[in-house]
Amino acid sequence: MGNTSSKPSATSQRRPSHKQKKPIKEIQPTRLPTKKTIDGRIYHADETSQYLLPRDDQEIDRLHEAHFLTKELLGCNVMADATKHLDFQGGGLQILDVCCGPATWLCETSLEYPSCQFVGIDMSNIWPQVIRPANLEFIEASVLRGLPFPDKAFDFVQLRFVSLAFKTNEWTYLLTEIRRILRDGGILQCIDLDMQIISDDQDVKHYLQHFDVLCNTRGLDPSAGAKLDMMLNDHNLSILQSEYREIPLGWGGPLGDGFMNIFSAEVQGMAPWMKQSNNLNDEQLIAMLRRTLRGMIESKAYMGLYAFLAQKPVD
Repeated sequence: MGNTSSKPSATSQRRPSHKQKKPIKEIQPTRLPTKKTIDGRIYHADETSQYLLPRDDQEIDRLHEAHFLTKELLGCNVMADATKHLDFQGGGLQILDVCCGPATWLCETSLEYPSCQFVGIDMSNIWPQVIRPANLEFIEASVLRGLPFPDKAFDFVQLRFVSLAFKTNEWTYLLTEIRRILRDGGILQCIDLDMQIISDDQDVKHYLQHFDVLCNTRGLDPSAGAKLDMMLNDHNLSILQSEYREIPLGWGGPLGDGFMNIFSAEVQGMAPWMKQSNNLNDEQLIAMLRRTLRGMIESKAYMGLYAFLAQKPVD
């Protein structure tokens, strides 16, 4: 169901005009509040961020699983058309993962392309603290305070699965910052979900009503993934490749089982905010989740995943 556009020849591969060992930070990142514990789960303590999910070992495991399932779904870590425009194997590229989480993608790709330099940025330092590839570094900072890099610092930037991190009115600032730090001809890989589950089951629809209340309360757009192409075009980023996948939830084999596990763990991670925004207690939330999981399997529910490569024009 993928849709690929713009098939340039191999001669259009671009090496950076110069090789610098590591991107130079333009400003010192603001020191962030650390963390807080709610109902036995550890969350970030940055009151300026709407991000709903924890930053503990359970969440790290969920994010690891999400990475490998997404890689299986798309068949890659870096979408194919990126390698037609940028010479990953030749090396010298500067690569940034925005909101990198536990850095599963970074650890894999930095080993796959050892001659490139990789940076991960996130407000929670849940990445590997000691053992990591030599060409990989991390910065703890909130991207909503600005990306701490000079203009045109990176050849390739990734942004994925941030629908629950940014308000609708914060996406413009985020994409403006990413465009700023992309070099001319640089590429953004952007992957996200439309979290509005497609199902005719009444229990699933009941869950979605509660989820929508939560998102509306916090100014989040759970369908941001389905709008990525419009947002990228609005920021003068030309789409090179687009892919769409339907994610089965609890059916269709190991992939569906894995994504249902991710969904269940995500709802449990959002539990404090789901209860608060919908006036639910623990027992009511658990019962709703169980009914929802059963309904997803019986109705063969699915979500849509959208993946884009978008290029910054050469001035």
